Amino acid sequence: MAATFRYFAHPHQFSTYREEPAQCELCGHSGPGYAGPFYGPRDLDFICEECLAIGRLVDISVSTNQGDNAALRAQLREVQPRLRDEEHEQLVRGRTVELEYQTPHLVTWQDFFWPAHCGDYCHFIKEVGQPELALLAPDGDGPSFLVAHAPDIADMAHAMEVWEGVRPDVPLDGRVAYSIGIYLFQCLNCGECVLLWDCD
Repeated sequence: MAATFRYFAHPHQFSTYREEPAQCELCGHSGPGYAGPFYGPRDLDFICEECLAIGRLVDISVSTNQGDNAALRAQLREVQPRLRDEEHEQLVRGRTVELEYQTPHLVTWQDFFWPAHCGDYCHFIKEVGQPELALLAPDGDGPSFLVAHAPDIADMAHAMEVWEGVRPDVPLDGRVAYSIGIYLFQCLNCGECVLLWDCD
């Protein structure tokens, strides 16, 4: 049975998941799993889904992603002001461990910080193309949706430049990559969409 991940909706389609069996470098069993990349003091090429889901990477200080924990910390102070500093830090640590050591790697062109919203890391839905962005926009205006939901796209001129390179299809998985990738995240608390983008 496939594992579920709180921060990743479709890991078998949009991560480094491999169906072809290989030997897990943590438990030694052979089967499907994840081909990294992994970051830390130990070189790993492949781990099974169970070892990732139960947090075996924590034991060897090897991670899969990097969360925007500064944003997470600031948001928690805002949404839960009555908590003591140590309680905030406990929440930051717990959520960061789950994201960085128990969540599949998100395949992107460039490394970036996994976004946080409303005091938790966002749920990655999928890579999206122009048709999906237009559907997500209340008025069907994909470039305007980019401006409203991508933190580093500040104006329509920039949005139009990016839009020209956004893939024209609806990606079903990560096998075909375009020069510009648009990554759709959703807040686990309020449902707000957050878009990150990068290019090769």
